[in-house]
Amino acid sequence: MNRRQFIAGAGAAASLGVGRAAGKVSIALDPRDPVANAAPVEWAAKELEQTLTAHGATVSRCESIAAAASGDLCILAAGAESAAAAGILKQARVTVAAVPEALALVPAVVGKTKVVMACGHDARGLVFALLDLADRAQTAAEPLAALAVPQAIAERPANVVRSVTRLFTSDVEDKPWYNDREMWPRYLTMLAGQRFNRFNLAFGIGYDFIRQVTD
Repeated sequence: MNRRQFIAGAGAAASLGVGRAAGKVSIALDPRDPVANAAPVEWAAKELEQTLTAHGATVSRCESIAAAASGDLCILAAGAESAAAAGILKQARVTVAAVPEALALVPAVVGKTKVVMACGHDARGLVFALLDLADRAQTAAEPLAALAVPQAIAERPANVVRSVTRLFTSDVEDKPWYNDREMWPRYLTMLAGQRFNRFNLAFGIGYDFIRQVTD
């Protein structure tokens, strides 16, 4: 790459926001919190971390708000029954419903630290809360600004089962996506981010005729 190509490439990157400092974030998960310590929650926190890092933010991990680096926006991931969540929920006058997958996103200031709390009644609710933040950061021009929830949000599912089906019916048409190892993680992550909680992979004849069909 010569000098002219380098300058042109750098200009294109700047126009897309690549390399632009997006601020610093601490993600706090208390290992004593059984909800926050669940394996699916760790996965969702990693998704949020990767999204923020890809958009130029500096992300670190800690175990509490008090342990967050000075000046960082702290994202607290917590179960709704944890001590850390209880104080913030009480201050915000927000209640997380005691039903599966209920969640809340609550802005707060603890001491001098700006906090966005993602909490769930259970692990899946907390996963959905963290992926909601990841989606906000992914789709915003200013990721950290998108995380600044202006007012508390408390939600519970309207439908207990939210399912999607993929049908494998033709080896010619369906083997390419079925065998695509890069597609599956992205696809299933997208479903989780959109709060589907069931996935059905079905095999069978999907046609109402049998002529000129390879199955």
